[in-house]
Amino acid sequence: MKDRYIIDNKITNEFVEAYTKTTYRIVGENKHSSVKPCHWLEQRLETGRNNRNCYKGVFGIQSHRCMQNTPSLPFCNHQCVFCWRDIESGSLGSEFVVEPDNPKLLIDDMLRHHKDIITNHLPLRRYLDNYEIMIDILYYMLLNSHQIHDIHSLSNNIHVSKNKIERALTLLKNQKFIKSTNDPSNNFRLDDDINYCIGSRDELEVLINRELTSPNEIMQAHSEAMIPNHAAISLDGEPLLYPRISEFVQEFKNRNITTFIVTNGTLPEKIEKLEHLPTQLYITLPAPNDQIYKKVCRPMIRNGWNNILHSLDLINSLSCRSVVRLTAIKDLNLNDKLINEYAKIIENVSPNFFEIKGFTLQAKALLIKERLKSDKQGKDYFPEYDYLEKIALKFEKVSGFPLIYKNEPSRDFLFAVNWDKEKDPKITKP
Repeated sequence: MKDRYIIDNKITNEFVEAYTKTTYRIVGENKHSSVKPCHWLEQRLETGRNNRNCYKGVFGIQSHRCMQNTPSLPFCNHQCVFCWRDIESGSLGSEFVVEPDNPKLLIDDMLRHHKDIITNHLPLRRYLDNYEIMIDILYYMLLNSHQIHDIHSLSNNIHVSKNKIERALTLLKNQKFIKSTNDPSNNFRLDDDINYCIGSRDELEVLINRELTSPNEIMQAHSEAMIPNHAAISLDGEPLLYPRISEFVQEFKNRNITTFIVTNGTLPEKIEKLEHLPTQLYITLPAPNDQIYKKVCRPMIRNGWNNILHSLDLINSLSCRSVVRLTAIKDLNLNDKLINEYAKIIENVSPNFFEIKGFTLQAKALLIKERLKSDKQGKDYFPEYDYLEKIALKFEKVSGFPLIYKNEPSRDFLFAVNWDKEKDPKITKP
């Protein structure tokens, strides 16, 4: 695959075409970088409200103003079993083997593509239409409250596509305006309180404006999304492999854009040489020991575990904020028996925060069974929110580090370590 996608130390157009069939945008002259809108950016555009934000909201990051990116798309020295990226065909090796793009020009290109994505692929009209469709659905259900409704019947009666009906239903279900019936047919009914208390379309519009969203909020969010103020340098690959990562961070800072770097921690020498630090540095702790690390990360380098420990030891010498993140896989790198090992590591390295985040069983992470050569099903490795919450509460008790934030949709738990639990963790400047 590498021979096909890299010729004469240049990434080929075939590689670009393979990625752009998805929502990735390959950017920059030498094609080693990418931007991609995340799920939560789209969610935030639907309503414009803070409750449609990802777990980074605790740090003051607004999902619609966050640009998810990477300067090292195809290069990584891990093949993690939990990775949702296409490491089977989209990874081009563990070393950065192409000419690195100029950071300023690269960010110019990223911002241009980001704006084009918002304008043309996540257009304002889609979300304003969705607002009207939500009102139409509720009003139709109100007028036909004796019926059970499904996507097909709603599409036929409201005269919009099933995809648009499904998008609107997702928001209405999340807001508990409608409820799924107990039968297996994926049918819906109007919430009893709405059915009893509301009698007109105008009243439904007032309800949605108050509880869910309004056209003004949607338009404002879409306008703000055109000008991102945060860069999540975490999309794909290992960002510290990009030889000009320090300049890359500084260029974002010059534009008053905050930065998070998520690194796998295997390049401590790169961390030591960072002249310009990100606003917040995440170091992934994928295991409590070398044996589990090799099983989870399938490293393509030697001494990967020792390198991670070295990176963790550097945390207290850095002037930026720090988070150690455990990407949790049920009964593989996290269970009751491993809590003490993790607690000991975190106590020794003392980051500002420790985070337990459940891995997501989507995209190529669905191959976890095959990657592990396991007889188990992929769902057996998926850590549900309740499972993680029990682990998090036990970690809090064992370690003494307070649990300061929980995010159920993201299955994310944040602990204050070298941080006053009463101090607001929101970031105020790059």
